[in-house]
Amino acid sequence: MKKFTRQQSANAPIANINLDLGAAAAKVAHVLEPDDYRLRIEAARVVHSGPNVLVALELVLADDGRRVANRPLWVDGPNAGAGHLAAENQHLLAQLLALAGLPTAGKLNELIPKLTGLEFDARLVLATDRRDRRTFNTIAAIYAEGAP
Repeated sequence: MKKFTRQQSANAPIANINLDLGAAAAKVAHVLEPDDYRLRIEAARVVHSGPNVLVALELVLADDGRRVANRPLWVDGPNAGAGHLAAENQHLLAQLLALAGLPTAGKLNELIPKLTGLEFDARLVLATDRRDRRTFNTIAAIYAEGAP
């Protein structure tokens, strides 16, 4: 039977690290109650996960800059035609592109980053990731010019 022996650190001093732990709160994404919110897209990018294509939108509340806990939107992949999720996500992105005055068809890698800075009104709802059971927000509806 092998015995595990912990390696000795030779009593090396621990590095003196300065951290502003309070500033980390600004980076933490919050799960918001279902309601209507004014949102801003801080960053938008296309992400490839194997054969799947996702669009990651970094959403913040327009009034105070709090980050919204959300997940990337799956828009294409081998099983995109099997259900409605990819089509619903594509429709959501088309609405955002139209609000930004951008074309709704074209190269994703060129169009999606142009959404950065867009402010819009939306209804956020709760969803649960089936893999890790974490709760996050998803956009249920986008309102044109603030009218629900």
